[in-house]
Amino acid sequence: MSGGVVTVCLVKAFFKNELTRLFLFVVLCLILAAIFTPYVYAWGKEFSSGDTGDGIMGSIKKSMARADLARYFNRALMGVAIILLYPFIRTLKSDNNRVDIKSPLSTRINPRFQGWKDMFMGFIYAMGYMCIFIMVVYKLGWVKLDADASIGETLTKAIAPAVGASLVEEWLFRGVLFALLLRSLSTRATIIGLSFFFALVHFLEPYEGSPDIVDGGASDAGFQLLAQIGERFLHPEDFIGIFLTLFVVGVVLAYARAKTGYLWMSIGLHAGWVFTLRMFNGLTDNTGIANPVLYGENIREGLFPLLIVCLTGVAVWFYLRPKKSLL
Repeated sequence: MSGGVVTVCLVKAFFKNELTRLFLFVVLCLILAAIFTPYVYAWGKEFSSGDTGDGIMGSIKKSMARADLARYFNRALMGVAIILLYPFIRTLKSDNNRVDIKSPLSTRINPRFQGWKDMFMGFIYAMGYMCIFIMVVYKLGWVKLDADASIGETLTKAIAPAVGASLVEEWLFRGVLFALLLRSLSTRATIIGLSFFFALVHFLEPYEGSPDIVDGGASDAGFQLLAQIGERFLHPEDFIGIFLTLFVVGVVLAYARAKTGYLWMSIGLHAGWVFTLRMFNGLTDNTGIANPVLYGENIREGLFPLLIVCLTGVAVWFYLRPKKSLL
């Protein structure tokens, strides 16, 4: 066999591998998000300018007005991924040892009693342990109540992200991508690999020491942001402090998906975490007196938040462990 034929065969095998295609899919989404982000940013700022008004639309406009370029990049990335996900899945062909992935929209939404129960318990576990965390950090003086904060307004702002993020992200990560990775990996490897990817995606924020991008609507603003995001990976203390907590969050969510076979408990956990986090951020201020190793600038940093996530995972494990027969 000639060298050229061998090269062609290796290239075909490389692109045939589903993990390779998943990696290329992520790279494509990042590039397209960087291209579209300036346009989305300019439209969002123009749309939210002027009188925002009251009600749901007013809350949305205020959120868009406050959002920075990184937030618009994350939303553009999520939108691009969702749009390209279906054609990407359609390119995956089954062989003799694998089963085709079903269309993401072909599964009927019907939680039934067990699904509603799992979703409720997931929400209670996530919010309950987070409430313990909040009470402890408040008693220790690490945070204080924001005197200007409104409980009603904060509650309104917390509901939509909790519902939206839990549904969309669980469908994408623990739904479609989980099934995709199971075609090539064991359940344990799928949980670890998907959790690493989940943490990586949520870690895509510019490094705190990076200079501000003056013109978010400039054509290269998205690529400037990508460069700042890449700089963050050069600081291991920041990477380990936040990334490890996000990784464990992904493990708990993926474990719930693997043990139940459905997304309901993962959705409940995700919604509970996001809802409590938004309420916490909206009603409190960091006093800055905590040891940064234990608790950093926000609720995702430090060993104490990591411990709370681990305790939530233990509670989920106890809830999902096989029940012993009384007979």
